Amino acid sequence: MGKYDDLYSGLELLAQSNKKSYKDHLKFDEGITQMINSICEYKRNFLFYYENYSGALKESRSGNILAAEALISRAKKYIDKSVLSKEENKLYDLICTPVDAYLFYKKKDYVTAIKMTKETMILDSYFEEQFPIVFYHKIQQMQNISRIYFREQKINEALEVLKLIFSLLINKTEITYFDVHYHPSFLERNNEGLRKSMIYDVFNELVATGEKHEEAKRDYILDFCNEIINNPDLNLNELHV
Repeated sequence: MGKYDDLYSGLELLAQSNKKSYKDHLKFDEGITQMINSICEYKRNFLFYYENYSGALKESRSGNILAAEALISRAKKYIDKSVLSKEENKLYDLICTPVDAYLFYKKKDYVTAIKMTKETMILDSYFEEQFPIVFYHKIQQMQNISRIYFREQKINEALEVLKLIFSLLINKTEITYFDVHYHPSFLERNNEGLRKSMIYDVFNELVATGEKHEEAKRDYILDFCNEIINNPDLNLNELHV
């Protein structure tokens, strides 16, 4: 029996019911549209900002940094924050800050990327009571920070962040990260399928990340994954969406 047989069989079981569900459940585009419709006086303007920043994120992911920066400049050209309400200002920041953070990540400015990701988490906290879907966007920011740490080869730091994420998602434990509070009650205020499929998404990416490392680091990461898959609170048979 192989050392990681439990790990890969558990991952396969998670995949069977959750692999195709995560993106369906996490419809953050719809959440942003709802927020714009609820908060903003000039809805078309905000949809314009959001479309440009979404395009910038897409270009950044493809490595087209100049195209991404052009779209961001286009959005900023038409924004006058002085005429916005407090909530409109914060919503605009929530639209642009995570994209700016990702752009700094692609430029390998990891310090600024983490700083802006923390700012995004604070903005998520501001809106999550009114729009609970934002809570999962806030969890994603922690995952983004773990990705930065992995890129910097700070494996222990990355795993500490992921340990908190799994504690929240699996054990439904209250956590705090960067002085930002995560209360498990927000798990109950969202689709339960989202919690289950996010466990799969984060776990699957972690295993894939571990497999990319050389042997010693790979085993260290996969040993951590083994601990997660054998968590007594993780009932694989119940994680069906």
